[in-house]
Amino acid sequence: MTATLDQPSPVTVEAAGALAGRLVATALGSLELMTIQLGLETGLYAALAASPRTAPALAEATGIAARYCREWLEQQAMAGLVGVDDPAADPDARSYSLPASTALVLAAEGSPFDLTPLVRLLGAAGLSMPAVTRAWREGRGLSFGEYGDGLREAQGAFNRGDWQQRLVPEWVPLLGLDERLSRPGARVLELGCGVGYAAVALAQGFPGLTVVGVDSDEASVTDAREHAAAAGVGDRVRFETLHADADLGAVAGTCDAVLVLEALHDMAHPVAALAAARSSLAEDGCVVVLDEAVADEFAPPGPGQEGPLPERLFYASSVLHCLPVGLSEDGSAGTGAVMRPSTLRAYATEAGLPDVQVVDLGHDLLRCYVLRR
Repeated sequence: MTATLDQPSPVTVEAAGALAGRLVATALGSLELMTIQLGLETGLYAALAASPRTAPALAEATGIAARYCREWLEQQAMAGLVGVDDPAADPDARSYSLPASTALVLAAEGSPFDLTPLVRLLGAAGLSMPAVTRAWREGRGLSFGEYGDGLREAQGAFNRGDWQQRLVPEWVPLLGLDERLSRPGARVLELGCGVGYAAVALAQGFPGLTVVGVDSDEASVTDAREHAAAAGVGDRVRFETLHADADLGAVAGTCDAVLVLEALHDMAHPVAALAAARSSLAEDGCVVVLDEAVADEFAPPGPGQEGPLPERLFYASSVLHCLPVGLSEDGSAGTGAVMRPSTLRAYATEAGLPDVQVVDLGHDLLRCYVLRR
């Protein structure tokens, strides 16, 4: 006899209990992330990283009300994120400190463990939920710009570490491009350049290189220009507000390589974008696509089970952001973040780039494709 909601089987009860426990833990994690974002935005972690403090001392250092500081410090201690010298002391006399492990994750920009961009990215995504819900109900997309300044800035910061620390010293040599990009007059085009950190890193790494970045989001291009100027490479890095399927040859000239970093799956017309990239390439040039390292096939684990963490991350990101962005233009391919290798190969072949090579970058979340004629 089939169990009903009124008379669930013991197996169903056990599975429901496990799922409920998992979701409660997830909800708690979400709440704690919000308190972490609060600590980042108000400078509480930075003040604690400077020296241990009581709640009144932390309030004086940050300009936050002492009662708020006390509650936050106690909550952070319960979460295991800060240390306290004497829990039994008067609440305002307890001295709190930031452990070195917490500092590496939340108070050390550039640390390999720095997760502050991810925290801010999730906070910005939460603010966009009403707009995402409306877009779903209305059957339309949501442009990248409609997600707001916070998400743009957080997403740029999230990728910044890889672009600045690994792109030139590790990945360009793995791709066999270091000698070519070192030649006088070498040129690179980046499609979907975002706020420009990758283009800037390339220009800094190759003093004779000219880089042109294009993006459809005007605010991102404005940020990119500011970042290039601040890095002192504004004379060799140019950014333009364009769709990726524009006449890129006219914009960038003939390029030794075209890079599409964490952007192709967001594009409404990926085949047209790759075809435009092809048209701007030197005869022996290549298109480098970095995108999500998704599984080859859709293979859900079954009810009550959890799939691989990366796949869950990519799908959740796609539901909330990547797919709505991709659907914001008419005639969209509707790719989403989970762009399987077979999908990428089909796009590349249709765009006239049938030679597709996968290069292992040693990255848990990214896969690298090199496309040639």
